[in-house]
Amino acid sequence: MRYDLHVRRDVQEQIQSLATRMSQWETQPAISDDERAAICSKIQLFSHNTKPENYSVAGVDGSGDFPSVSYSDSFVYVTVAHATVYETAAGPTLKERSPAFPPVIDFAWIPEDETQRREAWDRAFASLAGRSVEDVLRSSDYLKLNTALTGKQTSIDSVVEELLRPHAADTGNIAIQLRTLGELGAALRLLESSTKTNYVLIDTTLSLPMVAKRNVSLFYEHLKRLCCVVARDKGVGFLAISKSHGLPSMELIESLAKEKSGTESTTEHWYIRLPVPNIDSWTLNLLHDRPVPPVGAVSYLVRFHKNVPVLRVDMDVEFWLHEIRGETDDETHRNERKVFEDLDFACHDQRAFGYPYPLKAGHDRASLTNSERVALKKQIIDAAVAAGMRRSVFRDASIATGHK
Repeated sequence: MRYDLHVRRDVQEQIQSLATRMSQWETQPAISDDERAAICSKIQLFSHNTKPENYSVAGVDGSGDFPSVSYSDSFVYVTVAHATVYETAAGPTLKERSPAFPPVIDFAWIPEDETQRREAWDRAFASLAGRSVEDVLRSSDYLKLNTALTGKQTSIDSVVEELLRPHAADTGNIAIQLRTLGELGAALRLLESSTKTNYVLIDTTLSLPMVAKRNVSLFYEHLKRLCCVVARDKGVGFLAISKSHGLPSMELIESLAKEKSGTESTTEHWYIRLPVPNIDSWTLNLLHDRPVPPVGAVSYLVRFHKNVPVLRVDMDVEFWLHEIRGETDDETHRNERKVFEDLDFACHDQRAFGYPYPLKAGHDRASLTNSERVALKKQIIDAAVAAGMRRSVFRDASIATGHK
């Protein structure tokens, strides 16, 4: 182990230079007085909810081993996703209900050979989504959003052909895709099941990285928008909750929230809806060059508890238009407050104050322990050996190189 890294002169100089650049960026004025006034007027307060109405909220999260084992130029990736469902009970806590389907578990073998790799990806896509690739693309509204942005309509066959299918060794990229697909596949199964929920929460955003490009797309973008379609058809709030809002000058926004609430300490229980293009008349320079809200979505900043940073909440814009927006601003604010008060009650658990506990529970259930990872590796290798493969061809790169 190195003990001298933090005392080396070149390291200290780099850190000082970094701190100077950060300070210069932070001290630049970010908003005008008019914008400050607009933000203050848009911040809304909501009540701390200790006596909820009857409702249920689900949380979905995913994990896995990316990769679990490798041999030659191919890799085996394991994906796991769990959905937890909770309902309000007579007491001050949430009561867990069992979802109507088991956890989503998938073992994807991805070789480097072009033909086999594409086939392997398509099997993984269908397995994790619970639907064929073509069915997801047809049923989702992603292509509608893409056509509106590009002005070009693309055939399903062409989109399937151009789906991004990373190379077998591109583990970081593959991990993101498979984990996200697992989460969305579990969410879709829950939305289509007999389990009644008012809200389905996922730990991400509704961003669509490739939506402005022609042909090229990520399968999980289509699946994400399919979840939005199914949720709004059922009147379910499909909400993406992110711990990273990605916006500057948050201290200023929080100070305005404190000013509006009339408190001296850190302000809780407030939200602000970020301006929605082509719907809201005001703009926010803080969003310059940032794809927030994402295409097809409405974004909020919200704070539930003083010990948890401001969260970002995305919801489908069509759901917002039909279920949240009222005929007047007051009616819209009432509907928005109802959503955040419902979520606030889900944030009461002492294990996750300020963060919806169903999401925390989904994360805990989906996370693989080291012993589970080792056991799965052994099962995969044992099964392959029983099928006629040589045990010596399998490798666990992390162990072989001394990484954990």
